[in-house]
Amino acid sequence: MKKALHPRKPVAGGVLGALLLAVVPFNTASRGAPPVARAPFAWTPGQIEVAVHVNGAPATFLLDTGAEYSVVSTRLATQAGLAVDAAAGRQFADDVTLQLKAVVLMHQRVMVMPFDTYYERGRRIDGLLGYDLFARFVVAIDFKHQTLTIWEPSAFKPRGAAVSVPIEFAGRLALIPAVLKLTAARSLPARLMLDTGASQAVILRYPFATEHNLLDPSAAPTVANSLASGPRRLLEVPMEQISVAKWTFDRPRVQAYAEPIGSGASVESDGLLGNSLLSRFTLYVDYPHRRLLFEPTAR
Repeated sequence: MKKALHPRKPVAGGVLGALLLAVVPFNTASRGAPPVARAPFAWTPGQIEVAVHVNGAPATFLLDTGAEYSVVSTRLATQAGLAVDAAAGRQFADDVTLQLKAVVLMHQRVMVMPFDTYYERGRRIDGLLGYDLFARFVVAIDFKHQTLTIWEPSAFKPRGAAVSVPIEFAGRLALIPAVLKLTAARSLPARLMLDTGASQAVILRYPFATEHNLLDPSAAPTVANSLASGPRRLLEVPMEQISVAKWTFDRPRVQAYAEPIGSGASVESDGLLGNSLLSRFTLYVDYPHRRLLFEPTAR
């Protein structure tokens, strides 16, 4: 039986929704000017796949708030003849045009990296649509109807049902406050990075997990693939609840990086909040006004 979300009510961790191919018209939140664009997306459970054009060439990207730059695969960069240069140990290409429906991002500086791990798993993913889109527009992610709606910041007016959460930035990454309730007697405040590129619920950074003695080194780890850093070991962290704004999630699956490698070693945030929990809402990503809005979805 489907249940609606309610403020301050526990929400079970649950299983992600199945992939839906039909697109249902999205009831927009704005009473202002109409949106710039609406676009369907494919929900490959845990990640959001969108159809884009890179300098006119069609490609499939992931929508990823955890990407500090939009990213183009090495394969696509070669096919498109992009001029690649190196900076700070990374590769970039300049003057790239990214298009999502009527939204055109011109003269973009994009990161270039291999996407071989996706191709090895049979997924033809050739990039990430990241910070560059969210910094310019307000983007609504309707997980239930698998639709993106994109507004000019001045035209967006949220509905009253959406709960606003302030965000701070660590560079180009958006952080939101949360409370982790490990037991009835122990809770921890945490700054979680919004990560629509992550299929998991919550992953804690290694420095935060070790500082608070959350890791059990005797536990058997699971392995998750990282685009930038390769396979990474994760350990389970028992958790009673996680609270974000007015919403409480009961017994969510929380993991932590088992070693200080790659993004697992970051101290800019305490962890990440991924799509296993975000998909329970229609999410309005509003970087221009430094806020996120969560609108509960009937399930």
